[in-house]
Amino acid sequence: MAVKRIVAVLALATSFLATSVLGEEQAKCGQASYYPSEYACYDNKTLCPITFSLPTKPCGGGCYSPEQYSCEDETIKDLPEATSPFTLTFSGVRKTFQNLNVKACGRYLAVGANARECHACTAAGGTNCGTYQNSTVLLPGGQMASDVPGHQYWYINPTDGILRYTEALAGNASLWNATIPGKEFAGQNVKVYENGLFTWTREDATTHWWMACLVTLPGGAVGTARSWRIYAPTYVNMERGDCELGRIFSKAVDRKAGVYKYP
Repeated sequence: MAVKRIVAVLALATSFLATSVLGEEQAKCGQASYYPSEYACYDNKTLCPITFSLPTKPCGGGCYSPEQYSCEDETIKDLPEATSPFTLTFSGVRKTFQNLNVKACGRYLAVGANARECHACTAAGGTNCGTYQNSTVLLPGGQMASDVPGHQYWYINPTDGILRYTEALAGNASLWNATIPGKEFAGQNVKVYENGLFTWTREDATTHWWMACLVTLPGGAVGTARSWRIYAPTYVNMERGDCELGRIFSKAVDRKAGVYKYP
């Protein structure tokens, strides 16, 4: 049963990787015919597949994703893991879901035209609020780029697979810092490449794609989206019909691109 479920998930993911455009004409790469929406042609002789609207590149007789690997002396090598603060972008198959900034608000990470990016700062205690650029910035290892006492952390909720961050709690940090809900899962099962892929690992595989799932706010009409929240593609989540598959990429930024506090 487990094998069948894995095959089903991989088959569904693959169906999103390369889809020719309706009515698209074939092009020539040397003697080979190909659809430009599915493959990229290099030097009129080498075809490499396009996945999630992003072309792979040739190296040593194969093809590689530059968001996860590099090519050195015709050898494909892993990119280094992230050591810098980073922002995230989501890229799906459809044009409306390409290169969307991942934004933090209300303890959720989301994308879409209506996704909010929330931040807060108080000048009490000598904080210089003007030094922050107020973008959604994550740190390797599970922290958010916020300076509120006690820190804030990003994590995948183990019950539903949603990508969240912890609440900024008031008061004496020494009294509650060890028991912040969600902190124990900070950064777990996620591998981030420097200026590359943001990946999730489950018990049987590492996936290079995520899900952006539709959100309707309480009191709103069904189907009116405030945003699309980010979920890991668990077996349960893969059965949802209101999500877009895509990849998430990191981009190294300065630490002060973050905030004082993410509400």
